[in-house]
Amino acid sequence: MASRPFENDNQDGATAERTLAKLADPKRAIATPFADAFLLWGAPVAVLCFLALWLKGTELALGASSSEVAVYAFLFATMITYGHLVAVVPRAYLNQDVFSANRFRLTVVPVVLIAALAVSPTVFIIAGIVAFFWDVHHSAMQTFGIARIYDFKAGNGPTFLRRTDLLLNWMLYVGPIFVGASFVLHADQLSGFADTPLTVLATAPGYLEAGHAPLRNIALGIWAVGIVWAVVNYGNAVRQGYKIPPHKVALIAGTGAVTFLAWGFLPPLIAFATINIHHAVQYYVIVWVQEGKRITEFTRLSTRAAFAAFVLFTAVIALGYDLATKMDSRLMLVPFLACSLLHFWYDGFVWSVRKKSV
Repeated sequence: MASRPFENDNQDGATAERTLAKLADPKRAIATPFADAFLLWGAPVAVLCFLALWLKGTELALGASSSEVAVYAFLFATMITYGHLVAVVPRAYLNQDVFSANRFRLTVVPVVLIAALAVSPTVFIIAGIVAFFWDVHHSAMQTFGIARIYDFKAGNGPTFLRRTDLLLNWMLYVGPIFVGASFVLHADQLSGFADTPLTVLATAPGYLEAGHAPLRNIALGIWAVGIVWAVVNYGNAVRQGYKIPPHKVALIAGTGAVTFLAWGFLPPLIAFATINIHHAVQYYVIVWVQEGKRITEFTRLSTRAAFAAFVLFTAVIALGYDLATKMDSRLMLVPFLACSLLHFWYDGFVWSVRKKSV
């Protein structure tokens, strides 16, 4: 009887070794085990820790106030967010398989969208509000997509637990928005409807802010129930032969914890920076892993130079986007708003684990 604790220790140690071995297996990684640990499944926690250290370190070293340092973090997050929006271009237009299968959506639709945004101020306003909220959904779906890739690499079927993962990732990302101060920031976006025929929706922020407390409690309840529901589904799946990838567990757990902390308890600027930086970093990695070879061939540069050119291209677009937001000109913003909407839309059909196009 006395040996059982030691047997349990041995079993726990063996389990930990197997988990570490899987995390270190290049065949299970999307990029490399090291890159995945910091830039993909570990990105949410890594970015949060980096920002915390940088903010505190800068405050102590330079004597700057936390609010001043937070502004710089917000600006960096804004620029990398703008830049990643156009990072889908190599995937959509250099990949001939993707372009040929979606020729109409990749050529005619962008022209029609830009024309509509340029001609109609109402369409422009509504599109801006849609883009803001679509970004929230898009970010949740990116985590979902990365998780499904890890499932695929672990040998699980493309539809195994798909619905559970879809709802779980959406709840883990969107749910925490209802908890903290960032909720007001999101709700206030609806006030933009005041200058459109949908003016009745402009009154929604006041009602939502007044009812924030009960909404927060409802969100917390759904969040908790959803996690329990997902755990039960995962337990049933394991009994049916499902193999849980540790990369996926780390990704979902880390993203859930960071989004809950960021949206629920951090100042809105820091929350925005934390969420958007790790989202953009993940996206750059995914695009380069999938399309880096094509970008290199297209630019006829070395791999490192092609990567630098890819980043420079997105940085130039980001600078243009940032300058456009500072100008009092709707027409200057039209191509960039279109870029945002097309980025969210393109991601819905140019990446697919089920179609093995990742």
